[in-house]
Amino acid sequence: MVIKKSYLLVFTLLIFGNSFAQNSEDLLNLLVQRKIIKKSEADSLRTMYTAKQADKVKEKTLLVDLQMKNRVEYRNGYGNIPADYSAASTFVNQRSRLTMDYKQDDLFNAVVSLQDARVWGSHDPKGLNGTIQLFEGYVEPSITPSLSVRIGRQRIVYDNQRLFAENDWRVNATSHDAINFRYHKKNLNSELVGAYNQTSERNFGTDFTPAELSITPTSSTASTWTNYKVLAVNYLKYDFNQAVAITTIIAADAYQDAIIKEQNYWRFTYGGRLEFKYKNWYATTNSYLQTGRNNTGKTINAWYIQPEVKYNVVNHYSIRLGAELLSGTKGQSGSVDHSFTPLYGVAHRFNGFMDLFTKFPSDISNVGLVNPYLFINKNLGSKIDLSSQNHLFYTQRNFITNTNQALTKFMGYEHDLVVAYKPNAYTNIETGFSVTFPTETLTTLKKTGNPDRIATWAYVQVKFTPRIFKSNFN
Repeated sequence: MVIKKSYLLVFTLLIFGNSFAQNSEDLLNLLVQRKIIKKSEADSLRTMYTAKQADKVKEKTLLVDLQMKNRVEYRNGYGNIPADYSAASTFVNQRSRLTMDYKQDDLFNAVVSLQDARVWGSHDPKGLNGTIQLFEGYVEPSITPSLSVRIGRQRIVYDNQRLFAENDWRVNATSHDAINFRYHKKNLNSELVGAYNQTSERNFGTDFTPAELSITPTSSTASTWTNYKVLAVNYLKYDFNQAVAITTIIAADAYQDAIIKEQNYWRFTYGGRLEFKYKNWYATTNSYLQTGRNNTGKTINAWYIQPEVKYNVVNHYSIRLGAELLSGTKGQSGSVDHSFTPLYGVAHRFNGFMDLFTKFPSDISNVGLVNPYLFINKNLGSKIDLSSQNHLFYTQRNFITNTNQALTKFMGYEHDLVVAYKPNAYTNIETGFSVTFPTETLTTLKKTGNPDRIATWAYVQVKFTPRIFKSNFN
């Protein structure tokens, strides 16, 4: 009975933390001296104590990551075909981002990510105007081991990023203020997102009419901006096996009427993607329908489809052949809007690096887009990747001019050549050159540019992403 009580006392002291560590050691020595326990048993208890403390150290983790990205660009047709007297532009942009990530087992996660995004020389180095932004700032407590809820400013990134993307190419990227219920278990991943935007705290009514002037990376002139008032998204991905997977996205976003603040126009987008893998082959079909009303109240009836096949030889090369089809509206007006809008996704990786089509449907005057593409990627050793991307651009519907002239559907051809070099795990050096051969249809739809001029663009980007601090602690 004495021995059992002694063991119970020892274990009680061992359960406590470092504040009782010395007392536990003194007690063990005393028990050994009085021959209540053997030295080997005391050593065993010390080992158990050390292991328990080691487990506690692993419970909490703090990670600090740094991202520094600089890109110099030469633009002579990026975004728009050059006009007769257009001059080329050259600039350097920079993103400096610091991310702190705190994890406590699988129970709690918190992220704060601060960034400075600028064009070199765009801010007075002697001025007091700050440019620090909160890119992400959220907490994520776990409800169960498989279910958590993320609350705050966060990235919303789904599937191949066609509808919801981080837009990492932009110097400031994209994030949302939202709440996100996240479920991850075995072959099933699902998320349910909700967001509700207001201009300010109010006592009565609702109003999302941003009055704050904003300077964007593409414009130094401060201007008003708009965004959704309400957003709801359900994302689900299920892997049947290693060969077959299905993804679904159901999204509803609402925009406020310009005059009646309490009236919202809801747009609904729903569909998904089917993926199939077999040996070196990969095939997929991505399709969505869009209904509801656009931000002017007009009824929407639009669609999107993207079939693709890919052949991949690991560590050698890959070939991707596919097409994007976004429905458009016949003519310049009508009672129904047939123009598909790819919500808050990325266009840069889908419709060419020249970013001729990023603002849908205005960049194509509502007539839709057909974009067959061929991508060829080649590994030149373990650190260098070469990519050749080819795009043909057509309108989905015929465009009729004000003089009742029907333009040809062919808008032009674009080629993007990219070389990426990764000397180590945290450094990525990338350079690219793009050229577009436009037609009169493209310049007419874009309302600018000379179809006889060739558009060119080039860049060099250096990106560093080191982890500068990691600590496991209790």
